[in-house]
Amino acid sequence: MKSSRLAFVACIALIGAPLYAHSQYPAKPVRVVIPLGPGNSVEVVTRLVAQKLSSAMGQSFVIEAQPGAAGAIGAERVARAAADGYTLLAANDAVIAVLPSLQTKSPFNPLRDFLPISQMAGIPFALIAHPSVPATSVRQLIALAKAEPGKIDYASGGNGSAQHLVMEMFMTLTATRLTHVPYKGAPQAALDVVAGQIPVAFAGVPIVVEHIRDNRLRGLGIAGDQRLSSLPTVPTIKEQGVPLRFATWAGLFAPAGTPPDIVAHLSGEAVKAVRAPDVAAKLGALGFEIYGVPSEPFMQVVKADVARMAEVIRKSGIRPE
Repeated sequence: MKSSRLAFVACIALIGAPLYAHSQYPAKPVRVVIPLGPGNSVEVVTRLVAQKLSSAMGQSFVIEAQPGAAGAIGAERVARAAADGYTLLAANDAVIAVLPSLQTKSPFNPLRDFLPISQMAGIPFALIAHPSVPATSVRQLIALAKAEPGKIDYASGGNGSAQHLVMEMFMTLTATRLTHVPYKGAPQAALDVVAGQIPVAFAGVPIVVEHIRDNRLRGLGIAGDQRLSSLPTVPTIKEQGVPLRFATWAGLFAPAGTPPDIVAHLSGEAVKAVRAPDVAAKLGALGFEIYGVPSEPFMQVVKADVARMAEVIRKSGIRPE
């Protein structure tokens, strides 16, 4: 009987030990890697959420930019990091759902190597033009493009970037042809449209909202179902006769193998952070859509987006690098 009691106690200790250890999480600062260049929309969301996580969980959530190879370098480092909750990835669907289909030998598999924590926010897209472009609407831009096929350049954040994909979708829907000028990041592409170096582009609204408000850029249309409160005078592209809807998202991930209770803890706190009134107000003013989707439903989003974007890439003819 005594040996049975000892065995029972030992069993309970083995089961309870990891739960006790995880209940101490986080016991040190947490690193959040952003694999994109400076000034990107994911960074804006993540910094606001990280501040809330730091306050709620009693440890610093430190943002680290690790750009390169369209996001592959930073994503791979997180995929190979210890699965203990102390290294996280903040990325968009261009990195998670698009990049693996564009590389013949992707250094990570999004469904195998990461556990979704929260789909934090949506990033609506706008079709923008420099004020010198003789088009004040989507219809007028289409007319210009059809009058001179291939002579209008457009900027993107790189081959296979969100800006590239949405313009490919736009050209398919409108039977137009513009010439692609890829950059090494979305902010740089948008800034060259502001400078007048490139006439048009699609861009995430948070990157260009202030430029549109200050008339440094012309907002031709929003690639969504409804107008944005941050840019109420800019009509949707759908209103102008083109049934285009495109938005990316900013999400938080942990390496595969991270203990479920840590993922659940992070997910709950991240959802609360995004939905906090002050954070939601700031994100809304910048043009973000407030999501705050927890881990399990976010996993379904990732699976669907990986399959959907692989099909978009196949149909668009964008070649893997």
